[in-house]
This record gives sequence, structure tokens and C-alpha cells, in this order.
Amino acid sequence: MAKRLTDTEKWKDDWYLLLSNDDKIVWQWLLDNCSHAGVCKKSIGLLNMMCKVNYTEEILLQKMEGRIIVFERGWFIPKFLKFQYTTLLSQKPVIVSVVKELFSLNINELIPQSLGNDYQIIEKSFTNHYRMIKDKDKDKDKDKDKDKDYKYNKANFSKNEKPDSIWIDGVEHSASKNKDGWVYPTIIGVEVNRNDFTVTLTDGSTQPLGRMQKMQFKANALDLQFVKKGMIQ
Repeated sequence: MAKRLTDTEKWKDDWYLLLSNDDKIVWQWLLDNCSHAGVCKKSIGLLNMMCKVNYTEEILLQKMEGRIIVFERGWFIPKFLKFQYTTLLSQKPVIVSVVKELFSLNINELIPQSLGNDYQIIEKSFTNHYRMIKDKDKDKDKDKDKDKDYKYNKANFSKNEKPDSIWIDGVEHSASKNKDGWVYPTIIGVEVNRNDFTVTLTDGSTQPLGRMQKMQFKANALDLQFVKKGMIQ
């Protein structure tokens, strides 16, 4: 059973509040039944049966006011990506799977620019990412370096010996030295303890995950580079 984040702020959204009860149910059904890439199977009959409405596709699109993009094989909800994931430019398995689905359906270019650069996965910028996934057996050594996010060791911290760089989503974070020893310029998350939902940070300290962070972690959508010291959400 898939678990997803829900937007409690929708009850303050004028567009949502102006929907009829039937329209609200339809919108929620679309969000619950789309794939993890925001794609729904195009079946107006199933939608009508499950939501007990009598829509045509034309009526559906009119009521959703641009929130759904129709393509040959289904309905695409771009804003689903924006809400569920902080970026599509990541090597996390769930993000890789989302991107592969978008490419397989040839709808990656349907993502509106208004979502921001973190969601623009045009072919040129995605080539290296895709090749790394496709040829991962040839890149094992490189992957080992990037897996240091999950092999963090407090013993690496020493006043004399510089600790290894930490890789988080393909971004290298190098330590610098001050009077207290070696520290990382940005104190961010490195590893989550699945037993008590605490996160180890790059300075060796730990802090608990917040409610939203826990939900993202359980959905395999938590990006540790956005978990910063003191930021418990």
C-alpha cells in the first residue's frame, strides 16, 4: 500500500475551496490513484464509477483548470511531483524510478518551467544520470564514493586528520579546519537511524526528525541535504 504526503494547506487554497464536494473527491481520487510519477491511467469510466460522478474528459479538464495534462496514454499531474519530491535531479532510487517512468512515457518535457529548474529533466541534463543508472555495474567504484552518505563514521572526525568528503545526492561536501578541528561548512544530515528516527549530522551530532521529515523518510523521499542542524520539520 503506497503512502503519500497530503497538503493540509489545501483548506486555505481558494481554488480548492471553490470546488464542489464531487470535484474535491475527484481531485483526491486522482492524487491517490496516480503513479509515483503523477500519471493516472486514462479511464473516465473508472473515475465516474469510483467517485460516483458523471464526467466527460472535457468536463474533468475544465474543472481541474490546467492541473491535468492529457497525453496519449494517460493524465499527467505535474504539481504532484513538486509536492512529493524536493527535486528530480537526485540519485535516490525513488527519484530514479520516477524519472525513468517520465522518460518511458515521453512526458518529461511536459513538466512546466514554473516548477523550477530542479524539475527540468531534459535529455541533455539527464544523460549522465541515466547512463550511471544504466551502466551502474561499470561505475561501482564511483558509486562507492557516493554511498558515503550512508557509511558515515564519527571516528572520521579528528583535530589532526582531515575526514573524507561526504557525498549527498552527487554533491561533494569537504571539511575545513578551525580551532575545534575539522568541520563541514554546511551541517546537514548524513544518515537516519530507522529505530528511533534520529538523523546523524555532518558535525557528528544527532537530532530527531520532525513529523513531515518522518513521513518523507518512510516514503523514501527524504533528501538529507535539506535536513539541516536545528531544522526539525
